[in-house]
Amino acid sequence: MTVGFVEILRLQLGFLVCKRDQNGKLKMLYTIDQECWTGSYIIHACIVIFSLMIMFLIVIIGSKLFIEVKNNKKNAFSQREGSTYTFMFLYASLSMLIYSIIEQPKYSIVVILIQFGTSFLFFYKVHFKKPFYNKNIQKLWSAISGLVFYTNFMLLTAYTFEHLVLIDTMKAWIVTMPMLLVILLQDERQTINLIKANMIQQLSSLEIIQLSEFLIELCEDYEKDTNKEILLLGFLEVHKQTCLNPKCAIKTSAELSKKFKDNLKYTDKRIILKEIINQIYLLGLETYPLNVDLKLHYSYFLLEVQEQGQKALNEVNKAEMGFPSFDQQFLIFKMRQIIDDNYQKSTITMDQVKYIQAKDRSIKYQYKQIKQLSEECAYYKISFWNTLLDENPNLSQLQKYGNLILRTINLLNKQLFKLERSNSLDPQIYRLIDKFSKYVHNLDSSKGIQIVNKKKLQSQQSEHQYLKSQEELTSYSYPVVVLELFGKANQPTIIKNINQAFHSLLGYSKTDVIGRPLQLILQNTYLKLHSVFVESYFSQLRQDQVYETQERTQFLVSKTKYTLQTFSTNSIFTTDKGVFQFCRVRQDICYNNCAYIIFNLDGKIENISASCINILNLDIRLLQIRQLTIQKLFPYLMFNKDDYINKMNLIVFENHTNSLSKSSDFEDKYNDQCVSQLYYAQLYEISTRNYSFSQGEQRPQIFGYYLKIQINETVLPKENYLIKRNKLTYQFKYSIDQNSYIYEQVSQSTSQYESIKNDSEPQEEPKVCVFTQQSFPSKKQFSMTNLKQGLGYDIKTMRLFQGEIKEILDLDQEDEEEEQIREKTQKLQLEEQKQQPQQIKILNQEDLMYHLLNVPYSSILKKLIIILNTLMILMFAIAVGMYLVIISTQSQFQSAIGLLAVSNQRFASILKIQSNLQDLRGCYLNLEQYTIKSTGGRYVAINYVELNNELEVLLEADNILTSANVNINDDYKYVVDEFQSSNVKMFKKDNSYQNFTFTQAIQQMISKAISLNNSNITSFVDQNEDFHYYLHNTLNSIPKSQLISQAYYYSNILSLIDDLFIEENLFFTLQLCCLVFIGLFFQIYIYFHQKYLKEIIALFLEIQESLVKKKINSFQLYIQLLQLSKDDEIESIEDESEEQDEQDYYLGQSNKFKNRRSVFQINNYQKIQINFIFFLALLISYFSYLYFSSTNITEQTNTLVPLVNLTSFMPTQYRLIDNSIKELLYDENAILFNELNSIQKLQQEIENIKLLDAELHVLNQKNEFILSDQYKQVFDDIYIQNPCEIIMANDPSVNSTACLNFNKDILQEGLSVAITNFFENAQNMLQQYSYYDKNAIYSNLTFDISQHHRKNYTCNIYNTRIGNANRKMQKVFIRVCHMQLLKELQSYLNQHYADLQLQFTLLFMIFCVISVFVYFLVWIPLQARFYYESKTARQIQSLIPIDLFNNCQSLQTYLRDIKETFN
Repeated sequence: MTVGFVEILRLQLGFLVCKRDQNGKLKMLYTIDQECWTGSYIIHACIVIFSLMIMFLIVIIGSKLFIEVKNNKKNAFSQREGSTYTFMFLYASLSMLIYSIIEQPKYSIVVILIQFGTSFLFFYKVHFKKPFYNKNIQKLWSAISGLVFYTNFMLLTAYTFEHLVLIDTMKAWIVTMPMLLVILLQDERQTINLIKANMIQQLSSLEIIQLSEFLIELCEDYEKDTNKEILLLGFLEVHKQTCLNPKCAIKTSAELSKKFKDNLKYTDKRIILKEIINQIYLLGLETYPLNVDLKLHYSYFLLEVQEQGQKALNEVNKAEMGFPSFDQQFLIFKMRQIIDDNYQKSTITMDQVKYIQAKDRSIKYQYKQIKQLSEECAYYKISFWNTLLDENPNLSQLQKYGNLILRTINLLNKQLFKLERSNSLDPQIYRLIDKFSKYVHNLDSSKGIQIVNKKKLQSQQSEHQYLKSQEELTSYSYPVVVLELFGKANQPTIIKNINQAFHSLLGYSKTDVIGRPLQLILQNTYLKLHSVFVESYFSQLRQDQVYETQERTQFLVSKTKYTLQTFSTNSIFTTDKGVFQFCRVRQDICYNNCAYIIFNLDGKIENISASCINILNLDIRLLQIRQLTIQKLFPYLMFNKDDYINKMNLIVFENHTNSLSKSSDFEDKYNDQCVSQLYYAQLYEISTRNYSFSQGEQRPQIFGYYLKIQINETVLPKENYLIKRNKLTYQFKYSIDQNSYIYEQVSQSTSQYESIKNDSEPQEEPKVCVFTQQSFPSKKQFSMTNLKQGLGYDIKTMRLFQGEIKEILDLDQEDEEEEQIREKTQKLQLEEQKQQPQQIKILNQEDLMYHLLNVPYSSILKKLIIILNTLMILMFAIAVGMYLVIISTQSQFQSAIGLLAVSNQRFASILKIQSNLQDLRGCYLNLEQYTIKSTGGRYVAINYVELNNELEVLLEADNILTSANVNINDDYKYVVDEFQSSNVKMFKKDNSYQNFTFTQAIQQMISKAISLNNSNITSFVDQNEDFHYYLHNTLNSIPKSQLISQAYYYSNILSLIDDLFIEENLFFTLQLCCLVFIGLFFQIYIYFHQKYLKEIIALFLEIQESLVKKKINSFQLYIQLLQLSKDDEIESIEDESEEQDEQDYYLGQSNKFKNRRSVFQINNYQKIQINFIFFLALLISYFSYLYFSSTNITEQTNTLVPLVNLTSFMPTQYRLIDNSIKELLYDENAILFNELNSIQKLQQEIENIKLLDAELHVLNQKNEFILSDQYKQVFDDIYIQNPCEIIMANDPSVNSTACLNFNKDILQEGLSVAITNFFENAQNMLQQYSYYDKNAIYSNLTFDISQHHRKNYTCNIYNTRIGNANRKMQKVFIRVCHMQLLKELQSYLNQHYADLQLQFTLLFMIFCVISVFVYFLVWIPLQARFYYESKTARQIQSLIPIDLFNNCQSLQTYLRDIKETFN
């Protein structure tokens, strides 16, 4: 039970606790505003109940799993079984639940009874089942559960018998509780009856488990507890007497102990008791074969006591097949884990035993793997170099084999790195790698690994042994010194010990140096470096490891205060006694005498070597008397030191150095004596390189310099130098064989300087400069020379050598002449050095890779990549623009077509209002008797409703048109000018007029219509100005100007079509241009990349054929070596003539490869081209589809717009004809179409409408393949079949009878027949109008409408069936049918444009996906691949031997070119 269990349960139960209020309603206890079990509360309550069920399920499962097979000493609460723990949760949960839910005090007895029952079960389970292994925990829980049960018992007693039988039950509970605790906490005595266990032949499974556990406890503790020992002996004795099993363990042991008296195994009570327990378990398993608990306890006994893991596992498997319960399954799972853990622990020793065998197998496998890789590399190299022997070498194959070689070498390096990390290198692997490096490829990482590791191992072992025992260092033949390092900055390093070789080297005894600071033996500048080293070590590195440093140069100070150059390798060890540095010191072997001068950054000489006495006549006493600077010995050294150090080639100067005497009279000797000599020297920096552990230091700090000086023979000048000098042809040479000096002829070749060589320290290798410098004599020396020349300038000195008199030539010349010659010589040398190209020295494979891989990528390829990326981005931007233009234009098409239809609908609404005004006038003047009679007198109300509805439609249409944004291009500017001009004449009743624009005129009509709509019926007469203004202008000026409005909105559509045509042509042209340029530049990119790789690979053609054959022979020799056995050896035979030929070839004197043509093509060239053509064709197809689709859109729009216009325009013409005829019949002086009494004009308009009706049918038939099936079906239903269903669906005022029986059932034959009848009726009414005779008496008239003869006749014409039929046709049937047609047509167009937008959007998304795929997954990887190919090609160049790079002039030229490119 966790701490939060009760609180979580209390929080959840808080949602379920309800209490009745004063009104008897259940309200939440904590939130009195919420009524229980109503509304949303039910949902929350269900969620709480569900969460409670989940929590109880988790608690029950968890408590079932809190069990252990054995007594887990780490967990004091480990239990035998988990059901008891479940009862604790059950008691707590039920107590809180019933207390919260059951109403109190009405049902308090129920709460007490439930708590009493659950607490009893809890106490019974804890006290009698004893689930806890730990006795103290068991006692504690027994006491807790007992107190809980006793408390609930006392509650029940108090509730039932308080004041009846018992009084003050609380006091009784307080008094009896301590006694109960004493009873429960007392130590339980023996609960296992051992005598009964021996006497009863068949025990229950639980008794067997308890007996076995008790016997195991006796077996473990009988030696410590006397009582347990007595119990054990008594049990054994009784068991011996009562055991009926013939193979009883105690009887068998007794018999064997008599036979084998010396074997204590058969008399050991512990072993005997374990065998008895085993037999008890086996007997129980025979009796209860399906008991899972018994098998589990027996398996634990086998594992922990008998240590028989396999048998324990078998018993667990048997228990698993016995249908275990949930908690038993968990025990089986834990038992398997325990067995696995024990098995792993037991196999550790076995693994250690098998480790050596596994390691041997691993080494054999590694050897086999490395051998296979090296053999593959050799075969690849044979194929690689054989390609160069072809007549026309295929550079593609060369690149292919080069990649394979690099991959194989990379795998070899990885294998070697793994072996070095695991320290599992074998001598056999070393020999294989050495042969591979010798004959196939030089692996720098593996060079000398075996020797270094062996020495390192021996050195570490001996150094560790010394640091542990502090013994003498007598076992080392080379100088060794041990230093103790300190982390404090002010505490110097102390010398702990030295060996015999070390104090012989410096002249100190052990007592002189041991315990003294390091500054006693280390030169001051290097002492500063040592301080940097110590500080870096303590600040950066871990103290618990051993560190090896690289070999470094350092100068030690001998007892005579002269310096010695040494090289030391150091190891640092951290022990419990401190941090120690073990230094192994060596001296370089130099056959020529060298002097060393150490000076600081200002040129001040700090120390010199002892050889300076012989070479420079410079003694340490001179430094002590007078501080010298390097400028006095070499005046130009400090001035030009940066130039000297930074150059890699040798720089030679002629040097005339003063001879310094050892006398104390230094100044006089210095000024009086001069000796001319040549010195060769090397200049080095003393810096912190390799003295710091910090990896972030970019540039080493320089503390000073040291100069290595050597005296050598005279180097003869070249013949082209105009130097006046007598040549020495003879000199003394010391012969070791004859032990005497021999005067012999001097060779003209310059002597070799054996001591001038590259030092071994890595930090100083690239900073070597060799030079000689001339020191000019002073003015006093010039005067002395002139004096000597004046006294005996022509006297010759002769000597007798080997029986002949030889002249000793004086080398002194006139100073002025010699100075001029020297200046000319220096100038010639500088000019020659400038003319000669500087040689690039390749030292090792890493140096070669540094030069090759640091070459920047081709600038042409970079520019082409930028151009291609720009074109691709531009192409994508154009595609986005084209897509946006098409989508935007489609939306504009929809809006423009809608505006055209709305414009015609606005005009139709104006004419519809005109019809209503005429009808209302007729009703007021009693002229509409036929219609009033047919409508039952509701005709006035019907017209008022229609007027009001149509006015709303008119206002909505006008609002759409006035708020619309219409953009018309300059090609239709004349239409805009006409639409915006004030050419519409609006006449008043007095025939005066005012000019308006069409928009203003419409606004005038709307304002008049609104005014009339709000007027009564008396206002609908011609005498009313508003009525006359509206009626007259809608019959004359507005119809004439409507064509201007129609042209205006039609021009809007045409402008969009023209703009789309221009834009699609522009975009398509730009896209094609981009694609063409992309294709062109891509091919150029492929060509230059191929050319770039070819130039890199073609470097191998500079190699001579003989060298290629020699390399192939070397590879073949390696393969032969791999095929030999381990004991076989092979000798390498080299001819001197072959070496000479090789040197000649190295010089690049002849190269027959240069004249051959090579073939090269990049990998997957055809695949790249095919993919490129595919993607290019895909893009062209996409853009072509967009182009032709947009063209199709314009054509379809241009075809369908007249149909939309005509469909929306035709109802206005029908209405205008009918209204004009009615106005003519009402007023013979009416002006119609701007003409007076224009019957002919009306007939002409009827003919024009007939033509428009025919054109409408033609357009529908013409666009049959474009229009939707639904529109065609509606058109057929309206014009050919019966339109009544459509009319009734759109106009509720029309019923079925009125539609079907209209005008002798004419609509049942279709609207086309009805429209034909409409034309016939109109012509009939006009014809009757023309038949009027003022003298005739018309007695057959239906209605007596007016006293006026003519008016009575004309009004009776439209008060007929045909007049009423035409009126209803134009006001209802034609209007509704055309509105439905227009609705279907616009719906089709909107759907069509929506489908096109969806289609274009999907295509654009596909295009975007393809573009992203091509750019990021094809183009960028292709660039990376090409870049990687160029780098790999550079790496393939590293397969050329390093000595060939250093000696071949063409390769040196190539290195200089790439270096200049890099810089």
